Amino acid sequence: MVDMNALQIVTRKIEPTIEVQTKVIDYMTRYMVERGFKWLLPVMLSSITDPLWPDPAAEEALRPPEVEVYGSKLRLTHSMILHKQMAIAMGLDRIFILSPNIRLEGRSADDGRHAYEFTQLDFEIAGASMDDVMGLIEGMISGLFREARSWGLEREVPRVRPPFKRFTLWEIEEEFGSEEEASRLMEEPFWITDIEREFYDREDPERPGHFRNYDLYLPEGYGEVSSGGEREWEYEVIVRKMRKAGISLEAFRPYLEVAKAGLLKPSAGAGIGIERLVRYIVGAKHVAEVQPFPRIPGIPAVI
Repeated sequence: MVDMNALQIVTRKIEPTIEVQTKVIDYMTRYMVERGFKWLLPVMLSSITDPLWPDPAAEEALRPPEVEVYGSKLRLTHSMILHKQMAIAMGLDRIFILSPNIRLEGRSADDGRHAYEFTQLDFEIAGASMDDVMGLIEGMISGLFREARSWGLEREVPRVRPPFKRFTLWEIEEEFGSEEEASRLMEEPFWITDIEREFYDREDPERPGHFRNYDLYLPEGYGEVSSGGEREWEYEVIVRKMRKAGISLEAFRPYLEVAKAGLLKPSAGAGIGIERLVRYIVGAKHVAEVQPFPRIPGIPAVI
């Protein structure tokens, strides 16, 4: 399916999917603007970007490609998480971005979900808790699915109602064996919480070793569609966690300067994968089916 030539790409019947994608983005952006969010434009090159490491599921650290721009080395954006924190420091209390992400993953297995170039609806809220963000996303997804049922789709989008079920990662592994198996067996979207990962996800100060973060999974085996968390904002905590993870402090100097000055604020946010969400709504087997120009790990881009 994904190993296509230029003629196969151009002659596919993709217009109905792009029409659905247009409606999805229209709904999601209206949802945010109506709730007082300001719409930022994306950053595609920066001296800092999300390290996406340590990641227990990854085979190796993701190294963002670098380019030289006017004498400075800049990296292609993995995600705008660090920029979101600094935007909150500017006094922009509720923000969102349609953020292009580049992640050149060393994946050999093509699972139908991963693309190395994709877009997220990325957002952040000053002073928010994980419950605030999870509730916001639940409202968005349930409303979107309700509206999508009027679009004349070839498949039936489920009726869902908040709150969605919550599991810790430990509970998922105990009950289902893995996140993927849980996604395959569940009939509605569900949350997985308390996942040890990047330094910026907040560790619960009252329960060391537990984390105030959350991923939203879709049913029918479609897997993760959103990832987020409360953020660390205290300089000493951030540095301690970066050193523990073996992350170079110098590589994140601008971010750490802001943290050291005490300008970072408590916040929480998330990113929602547009292509993964559209793939689920239209019932596509592979994410390449919803990308006009497929960008699949391990497969050379044709156009």
